[in-house]
Parts: sequence; C-alpha cells; structure tokens
Amino acid sequence: MKHRVVLITGASGGIGLATARALAGPDTQLFLAGRRPERLNAAAAALQAVPLLADLSDAADVAHMVEAVRRKAGHLDVLVNCAGQLEVGPAEQLGVAVAEQLIRVNYLGAIRVVHACLPLLRMGEQPVIVNVSSFAGRVAPPFMAAYAASKFALNGYSHALRQELRPEGIHVGLVLPGPVDTPMVHGRLGGVHYPVPRGVPTLSAERVARAILAVITQRSPEVIVPWRLRAVGRLASAYPGLVDRLYARFQSAPIPPAARGSE
Repeated sequence: MKHRVVLITGASGGIGLATARALAGPDTQLFLAGRRPERLNAAAAALQAVPLLADLSDAADVAHMVEAVRRKAGHLDVLVNCAGQLEVGPAEQLGVAVAEQLIRVNYLGAIRVVHACLPLLRMGEQPVIVNVSSFAGRVAPPFMAAYAASKFALNGYSHALRQELRPEGIHVGLVLPGPVDTPMVHGRLGGVHYPVPRGVPTLSAERVARAILAVITQRSPEVIVPWRLRAVGRLASAYPGLVDRLYARFQSAPIPPAARGSE
C-alpha cells in the first residue's frame, strides 16, 4: 500500500477503524468517513488521516465527502465501504420502516458512495472497491430478515458491478464476515435475536480488516471470513432446510422485543 489514496466509510469504530489502522502509513493518504464526530476526529488524529463527517443516507453529505477527497487528493485508489446498521428482531415486529432504513444505509448508502467515487477511482492507480457485507447476506439467520435482505442486495450489486467495471481496470471485491465483536453487536451477539450456532467463531474487527487488505492486494472477488463458513454457504444454497434445522433450537421460547445498533 504505497502512495495510495484511501477512503473508508464507517471508520469511527468497528471494522472500519480496524481497516484504517491496517492501511495507515506514511505512503497512504487516508480519508475516514463516519457519523460520530468525537470518535471520528480521535481516530483521524491518531492515524494522521482526514476526518469526513457524513451520513451516507444523505446524498448531499456524500457529495461533500467526495468533493473533499477530490480537492485534497485529486483521485482515489481504494474505496472501502464499511458503514452499516443492524436491526434484529422478528420481521413482523420490526416492520416496513426498519426494512426501508436498512436498505437506505446498508445498500443504497454503499451504492451512493460508489457512484459518487467512480470519477475519482477512474483517475486512480489499479483502483479497488471493497464492499463489506455479511455472511448473513449469504445465509439468512432468524430475526435478521431486514438486515440480511440489505446485505443480499449489496452482494448482488457488487458481483454485477465487478463484471461491469473490469474492462476499466477497477476491481470490486466483497467481504462476508461471520459474527464480529464490534460495538454494533454488544449486548446482542449470542442473545435471543442474534443466535450463534456452536462452532461458529466470533471474529475480531482486526481479523476482518486483514481480509479486506487481502482483497485489496490480491484483487479477490469475494472473501468469506472465516474460511470454513464457505462450506456452510454452499450447503445452505443447495439445501435450505439445513438452515432451518440449525436454528430451530433457538426458537423454542417466546421472543422479546427487538434490539438495534449501528456503526
């Protein structure tokens, strides 16, 4: 990662901040975007990066963010979309409004950033887009209907976009992590609305950041973290009933109200 201009969204904490730390260095011009000013400014100061306060569901905020990158750097080599929001609970209880919100943030927010950044990426050197999705976008657990749907959408968009931009030399990679220990899931991970089957590890944000770095340097189309979940994804696609049986034991008791989080 030498002489690269990098923009990371969702960089005030969690996977985004871990990725920023992994990519920071004297030869990297780093831009960090986030919605929490105190945490964002602290991260940017520690990493000698440029903080960009932005709500990615707001088109004007995204335009201002990308314009700041253009003014300060003139181009962009790496875009990492880490921003996301989590809402868990019974689909009926969460309702349409929550589903619309997650689509706006997790799916349309990423698209809005990509489209705004494409002119700068076309001026970059071996440009790369990394969209951080979720394994829930490959195998949908119970109580994550709206979240999983937004990540399924992001997956489909990323795979199609990769094929469209390949002739221009712009690579689009996708990272699908399993459960990750970040502030977004604190108090929820392993709970009734976020069951974790036996044998599925809880990842650190740093582990996911290493996968993102691998996508950038190796130009991989898709990375599932940890790797052993790949077999689960294939089985679930071929035999959906296996997923039902896997999670059935988590649904034997009354379900309490939904829980929420974002990063």
